[in-house]
Amino acid sequence: MRKIYILKAIIDFVWIVSMPAILLVIGLVFLVFFRDLGDLDIKINSVNFNANDALSKTLLIISALNYLLILGALYFFRKTLRYFLNTKIFDDVVITSFKKIGNLLSISGIVSISISFIVRIYYQNKVSFNLGLNEHIILICLGLFFLILSEVFKIAKANKQENDLTI
Repeated sequence: MRKIYILKAIIDFVWIVSMPAILLVIGLVFLVFFRDLGDLDIKINSVNFNANDALSKTLLIISALNYLLILGALYFFRKTLRYFLNTKIFDDVVITSFKKIGNLLSISGIVSISISFIVRIYYQNKVSFNLGLNEHIILICLGLFFLILSEVFKIAKANKQENDLTI
């Protein structure tokens, strides 16, 4: 049981550290839209963005929203861990949180693959496909894992309710 406390502490720490970053991301989005940033060199996830290009601004905003999707998944994971600590493992909130986490992570992985692909085509003028593991594929896999976990918990809850009714 000690492992869940360690996990909860790590997730809480990451959450607290990420809160100021939300303000920075939202501020950056507003700056990109309403200010001329000139030759400011912005780099997110090893992708350089040109502040004067419309496509670059759009990709920057999508990247910022993608970051918020990941933070949303982290929020639901924190919520799930609280229920686990209170031994409410098969609660409906846990099942729906797993489903939300899975959807958010899957969407985030697909968006990040798309951004990476567009940047490679538009800015680097090359088309390449990596068959190995990368962070985008891992995000999609984690999202699918949480969706499967949601279904498993839903089945387990139904079995638990059936067993509780059986004498």
